[in-house]
Amino acid sequence: MLAYITRRLVYGMVTLLALSVIVFSLLQMTGGGPLDRLKLYPRMGPYIQTLTELWGLDQPAWRQYMTWLKNYTTIQEFSFQNLLPVLAIAGATGATVALIKLVQRQWRGLVIVGIWATALFIAVSNTTIKFNWGTSFSGSGDIWNLVWSRAGATFRLGLTALAVALIIGVPLGIYQAVRQYSFFDQLGTIGAFVAFSTPIFIIGIALQILLALYLERWTGVKVFYVTGMNDPGYSSMSGIGKMVDTLQHLMLPAVSIALISLAGYARFQRASMLEVLHSDYLRTAKAKGLPRRKVIVKHALRNAMIPIVTLVSLDLAFMIGGAIITESIFGWPGIGRLYIKSITEIDYPLVMAIVMVIGLGLIIMNIVADILYGVLDPRVRYD
Repeated sequence: MLAYITRRLVYGMVTLLALSVIVFSLLQMTGGGPLDRLKLYPRMGPYIQTLTELWGLDQPAWRQYMTWLKNYTTIQEFSFQNLLPVLAIAGATGATVALIKLVQRQWRGLVIVGIWATALFIAVSNTTIKFNWGTSFSGSGDIWNLVWSRAGATFRLGLTALAVALIIGVPLGIYQAVRQYSFFDQLGTIGAFVAFSTPIFIIGIALQILLALYLERWTGVKVFYVTGMNDPGYSSMSGIGKMVDTLQHLMLPAVSIALISLAGYARFQRASMLEVLHSDYLRTAKAKGLPRRKVIVKHALRNAMIPIVTLVSLDLAFMIGGAIITESIFGWPGIGRLYIKSITEIDYPLVMAIVMVIGLGLIIMNIVADILYGVLDPRVRYD
């Protein structure tokens, strides 16, 4: 397992390198220079000269890429706030070695992933680290701080949308499979097709009109907000007030992203569940007189979840893409709006930084999905 994870991480680094070359090449083909807008202001001369020297903008394209790669991978600041990062990594390493010998092979991968996720969270939370990603060409500030200050909002939106889609979509697909060809099954199928065929910006605008504007007009109560992430008076609210305010701003954009994914999860879960329910080992379990609930939950659901794991890992890219549109509609201060702004301004260090962060997240999600395969299906081996 460890050898497999290490191998996948190496492949992931190669993938990120290839991604950076492709995106950088596309940016070079857009026409015009990244500093053309700044050249309209004579007083920006010293700033333009600084950026030109930092990024090698007066050099050939391949030299510019090498300059960017060097700056991007250079650690500008690194320090431990306390001994917790060292203890967390050492503890995770020791626990991994012990678990390889003590825990059943079936659950070993999931337990190791959980331990390392906790250890890395503790380590990152108590470590000061900053890479030399430079300064935005548009004058928005330091790119490292700019990206990570927006990443939290996008991750909050994306994870909430993913949770909503899974919590509703998976049980919906299971129920449709168990009640195949019923009125509820037919209704769910029609709803899924409608959700699939509706563009995400239409869904977002419809939710704003129906659940924010009209609902307030009908009830006289402000249930959901149309734009923003928090109320201006958020800092002075109580703990419960902050939670309610966050949910009021978060639910509409999260639901608009989740709706299409929810329909996909329901359809895939239904198809997978139907395939499993008609398998021989399920017939044997029924013939032995096992309760219907136990047959579905313990025996059928586990194997039927394997396609959903694949879909979730791949769907993360769609969630980020949907967030780019949704953030613009709902005024959500995340990476999506920043990404669109950086593209229109040909701010290629900022574009490259955002693309690489998203690419890294996708690679990690795919590795986690592969590990979950081994947990759900004991036949899968990575040795």
